Amino acid sequence: MAGAGVLATAAILATALAASAQTTVPAPTAVTTTNEPQVLNVGQNGNVLLRGKIASIANGTMTVQGWGGTWTVNIPASASVFPAAAASNYATAFQTGDFVGVQGTIDTSANWTVNATLVRDWTYRTALTSQEKANAQAAQGIRNGYPRDYVGTASNVSASSLTLTASNGTAYTVNPGANAEIVSRGWATLPFASIQNGDNVRVYGVNASGTITASIIRDVTLPVTATSSTH
Repeated sequence: MAGAGVLATAAILATALAASAQTTVPAPTAVTTTNEPQVLNVGQNGNVLLRGKIASIANGTMTVQGWGGTWTVNIPASASVFPAAAASNYATAFQTGDFVGVQGTIDTSANWTVNATLVRDWTYRTALTSQEKANAQAAQGIRNGYPRDYVGTASNVSASSLTLTASNGTAYTVNPGANAEIVSRGWATLPFASIQNGDNVRVYGVNASGTITASIIRDVTLPVTATSSTH
């Protein structure tokens, strides 16, 4: 039965690729067998589920070593990229060798190419989960020392400070202290430059006459890491 399934998938793939304007289809690059659960499912309409390891990545495209060889994956701006924490800079966040799942359609104008509608990096997801847990645990100790948190809207964001305006109109100057945690809503580490004017922030630290030296700056506007979908 397994052999029949592979033959059926190969037949469907051949039909989809035959729609290409090119008359010859070279074999994809050979792949060294790994313990990862490589998957290639192709539906009758050219819908694809591909799982494998990133061979190369850049803005808008990557190559994936999966079942049968190396596939080019086009990633348009409309594609969903997960984890959400890396969606805006996935070409930097995702790395060669990461295990990914791709959902999309066969590109009938190019050989061994998929136009993605969804890309998920499982390796990054695992590392990010560990980071979030570690940051949340470290933050608990900090919050025990600074039980008062300051909640408000960020403005006047510069390279090293921001203004936090609370709901009652009180404005505080916030400076990150040494080794301050800068995190997203989901407790993923952020560069300070990720915070934008208008973001909702929560700050833990020492307030001295309206200036807070922050031990934690948490931007709750920036997304929690998405966990929906299992591709």
